[in-house]
Amino acid sequence: MTRTILRPRSTARAAALGALVIALAAGCGGTDQGEDGAAPADEPGTSQDGGDSGGGDSESGGPAEDDAIADDGAASDGGAEAPEEQEPAADALPADADLAIAELPISAERAVEIATETTGGGDLVQVEIDHDDRAGAWEWELELVEDGTQHELDIDATTGEVTEHDTEEDDDQDPVVDVTSPMAYAEAIEIALGQEPGRVSGWELDSEDGTIRYQIDIDRAEGGDVEVEVDVETGDVRIDD
Repeated sequence: MTRTILRPRSTARAAALGALVIALAAGCGGTDQGEDGAAPADEPGTSQDGGDSGGGDSESGGPAEDDAIADDGAASDGGAEAPEEQEPAADALPADADLAIAELPISAERAVEIATETTGGGDLVQVEIDHDDRAGAWEWELELVEDGTQHELDIDATTGEVTEHDTEEDDDQDPVVDVTSPMAYAEAIEIALGQEPGRVSGWELDSEDGTIRYQIDIDRAEGGDVEVEVDVETGDVRIDD
């Protein structure tokens, strides 16, 4: 006799659903990645572009690019500042310059400063400017007195170099002179030229018999030369042919 056994429908469905769950678990398990199998972009230890471990991002201007720029800059200038350019030396005035219109590179005021710095102090009692034909240069000659010692200095009117400095005992009480007060040398030259036109070849400021005066040396246009003295207090003029 043949026996047929019939299973309830609920039992068959339960078995089918169980098999489906097992299959899904087997096909989807063993990974925690995204649906496309790639690791999350922000997960530590991952790289979006193949993992360039040699430095910064070249497109973003990171440290690698900055280092290259710094290295190139250091190589271009040698790592040191360029030396400062020195000012060119002043041109010397020609021997036939007219001191009424030409300006010496070393002015009278500057010559007095150089002399005072050289001696360490003192009172100016005489200053003179003329062209030294032997040296071939314009030269200041100054006398300063300090504590009974007279200093005689020669200063190159182009370079400011002290070319000579002599000292000697001096007990004289010569009046102190000033190239700016009470009369500046430019004013004295103007007064002298008003009396005797010509080329100013030199001048001197000192004292004589207690009177302080300028002595202006003028070469006349028609030939010859003349000395014009100008009193710094009164402006009086005396001409010495």
